[in-house]
Amino acid sequence: MLPLSPAAEAQSQTNNLSIYAGGLVNGFRDASWAARSLTNASPTHSGKHSIRVNALPEWQAICFRHAGFDSSPYDRVSFWVHGGPDGGQRVQVQGLVGTDNPPENVYYRIVLPTNVWQHVTVPLDALGVENKSNFTGIWFQLMPNSPSNVFYLDDIELYAKAAPAAQAAGQTPDRLTAYVAGSLAVIIVLLGCLVFLFWRRNAGELRPTTSMTVNSPGEISRDPASAEEWRQRAPTAEAMAGKQGQMLREKIMPELTEFAKQSLVQGLYTQRNSLLETQHKAQLALAELESRLANLQLPLQERIRAYEKRIAELEKEVETQGEEMRELTRATLMLVRKKLEDERENERTRGRFN
Repeated sequence: MLPLSPAAEAQSQTNNLSIYAGGLVNGFRDASWAARSLTNASPTHSGKHSIRVNALPEWQAICFRHAGFDSSPYDRVSFWVHGGPDGGQRVQVQGLVGTDNPPENVYYRIVLPTNVWQHVTVPLDALGVENKSNFTGIWFQLMPNSPSNVFYLDDIELYAKAAPAAQAAGQTPDRLTAYVAGSLAVIIVLLGCLVFLFWRRNAGELRPTTSMTVNSPGEISRDPASAEEWRQRAPTAEAMAGKQGQMLREKIMPELTEFAKQSLVQGLYTQRNSLLETQHKAQLALAELESRLANLQLPLQERIRAYEKRIAELEKEVETQGEEMRELTRATLMLVRKKLEDERENERTRGRFN
């Protein structure tokens, strides 16, 4: 439900943590309290097996636990669901921390599709398990008043956070370039001011002090003694200026270098936070759209038309909004386009099997 751009997705997949892929992997164990089969032969999303759940509508769940580990490298849980020939099951997804049950008010709810596999991704922060040092698992509960007790799961995994953030959001680092250029401009201006000040100071010290006598209009005579004094003072003044320049380089240049480093780091940090916040808001917007479509239980063709309509609306909004909102709209547009591709792939897959 919250896909990345293809480039960022490919980059992050190498660090994804699989929970179920034809069987439980990576130390996850079955802790369910509903009837289930982890080796169901049909239907499957990929491979030979999927999970078949036959839960009573009394909050029975299929649950996968793990020894506590750090969830900070991950930002979403991804899975595929299938509602069987009836569909419409209402399933509640919750994350686990430590040995406690999850809070009652922290969950993500979905309505399952009829006779088709649907890809779902849920942000870990929506489950209250993002950046936890003792993340211990996830469960899927069948809610009361569901029309059927049987549903299927496959290919469950934790998605790694994409890096770098600028590429994950699918945007060029324009702000980063501005920060770097700004820092360099400040350094250049400071150096220019210092050079100008020392030039004026040295020019004042080196200015001849010879006495001049005006004998007649247009005629100026110089005192030979004063000229000789100037010739004797010039080498000393030049040596002093060189020494002061050396002191400037030794004392001020390290401070300027540190200032440039701090400005660059601050710019990178601000840029990363801004991009992450934009991506998160776009993901929430797509999640809200998909939740509405799921609650309406629309056929696949209707969902595809709904995504196409939303893409057209977002493309118009990009042309009329301010820069900050335009970035958010572009990120949302990218995610909706990716979701539309997934739905069309589902349609082609279903067509091949029908």
